[in-house]
Amino acid sequence: MPPLNIGEVAARAGVTTPTVRYYESIGLLKKPARSDAGYRRYSEATVIELEFIKKARSLGFSLEEIGEIVQLTRSGKRPCARVMDLAKARLTDVDEQMRRLAAFRTQLAKELSRWEEPMEASCGMCQMIESSHLKSGAEFPEIGLNVSKAGKRK
Repeated sequence: MPPLNIGEVAARAGVTTPTVRYYESIGLLKKPARSDAGYRRYSEATVIELEFIKKARSLGFSLEEIGEIVQLTRSGKRPCARVMDLAKARLTDVDEQMRRLAAFRTQLAKELSRWEEPMEASCGMCQMIESSHLKSGAEFPEIGLNVSKAGKRK
């Protein structure tokens, strides 16, 4: 099969060309051969590697963890034991996130039930929020939320 250019590789793997370049820059992909004109020339193996990276990302592995897996493979070692350890740790993280979200859901549901009660007219922005039992700047460590940093996670 003839070499592929960056656009062809990206399209076949379902990623963007900047993603391919970025993965090269951080070492997830090997530097490709170059044509006489300086264009990157890839093999089918690069498409397979990109598909692997996408699958690993969809399973929650970070780029750093994927890099570790790739390096183990390139050094001739089987990464499966390390992948298992990482996946178990990820599952523990997911369980913890679910616990935190459940606690936050409970708190939010309590506020909603309070808001359904009749309220006095307010000259402020929104009486429901103003009457909330939550104080400005309060932290919700259960979900990693700091109320004083609206829209941003800690």
